[in-house]
Amino acid sequence: MIELEAKFRVVTPLFMSGSDKSQAELRVPSIKGVLRFWWRALALGRLGSVSRVRDEESHIFGSAGRDVGQAKVHLSLKLDENIGQYKDPILKYANGEPVGPGARYLGYGVVEAVPSRKRNTKEGQILRSCLKYPFDGTLNLLFRNGTIDDDVENVTSALIAMGLFGGLGSRSRKGYGSFNLLELKLGDEILFRMPNDVEDLKLKIGSFFRDYNIKAYSGLPPYTAYSDLTRVDIVEKGSDPLRLLNTVGEAMQLYRSWGRNGKVNDQNSERNFKDDHDLAADAIKTRVSTHPRRVVFGLPHNYYFSSYQEKVDVKPARLERRGSPLFIHIQELNNGQYAAVPAIFPSEFLPPGERIRVGSSVVPQSVDYSVLHEFLDGKNGYGKPRFPDAVKVI
Repeated sequence: MIELEAKFRVVTPLFMSGSDKSQAELRVPSIKGVLRFWWRALALGRLGSVSRVRDEESHIFGSAGRDVGQAKVHLSLKLDENIGQYKDPILKYANGEPVGPGARYLGYGVVEAVPSRKRNTKEGQILRSCLKYPFDGTLNLLFRNGTIDDDVENVTSALIAMGLFGGLGSRSRKGYGSFNLLELKLGDEILFRMPNDVEDLKLKIGSFFRDYNIKAYSGLPPYTAYSDLTRVDIVEKGSDPLRLLNTVGEAMQLYRSWGRNGKVNDQNSERNFKDDHDLAADAIKTRVSTHPRRVVFGLPHNYYFSSYQEKVDVKPARLERRGSPLFIHIQELNNGQYAAVPAIFPSEFLPPGERIRVGSSVVPQSVDYSVLHEFLDGKNGYGKPRFPDAVKVI
């Protein structure tokens, strides 16, 4: 049998559990689900249609309509003995200092952003069970006899993409549970090693798409997939992965937020989206005909107006949610540093015909992906580049 061995490290807090929600747990079915996600993301350009992607995915990974034994690949997991629950009720950096507002912002739903009397919680309090970070493990992928080389290579490329751009668990698109490959082997052949530095990371990302002959889908994909519209950057580096995530989160807060009394985290609010703010305020008292531009960061989200004591929810009219097309990944480097890697994967935002609810109004979707590019390319409230040392990779 053919076997892939992936030694990996999760470098930021991982929020994942099984049936017992009080105990965090890294689960093989969840890993397989994320691997399939990245397999689909890379397959569309090669196969050209959703139906062909679906058929080949079932052929390799199995499907609900077929016996699980029909899957071409089997995953097994071994974790280091020192893995354990994150015991501290407050999420903290490596030096023991409570995390900043950017990390709390990106951890919405799993980390308390601000103190709440109603919930009796403190800022930075962990709201879901979490694994102590960082931790290492080994993932083995065993292919059935007769599996063709192309299928093995396509699963391999999906695993590398997962290690360069992805994560595991809740808030993984916001940098939590960032999954890093330390070493990937096919038999005795080493296919991938952790990048040495930022320049090596840039080279590895660029060569990845060439070496595995990954074809970009032309135009806007029908689902989250690699296309000629995909963008990958390296925007920041630092010595503490969670502090680095906080830096990106604070920049996003300043870019997106209206603020309170003209301030966001004690800095002057940029107020880039006054039109969104005014639209949401109008939606409290009247019907509106469009949605905020910031929907492109993902749905649902909401606006709270203290002056009215009112909240305006913005969400898909019939669906529960839409994940962000902006993926934030924290990548460890061999030189002891970490890099923040945001990737934009534009695709059809919601299914054709699906509308967006803004308060009591239901409006057509009209999503502007330039809002995400402006976050990476634009200037802050002081007229300086938001990410002055950013490197555009693709």
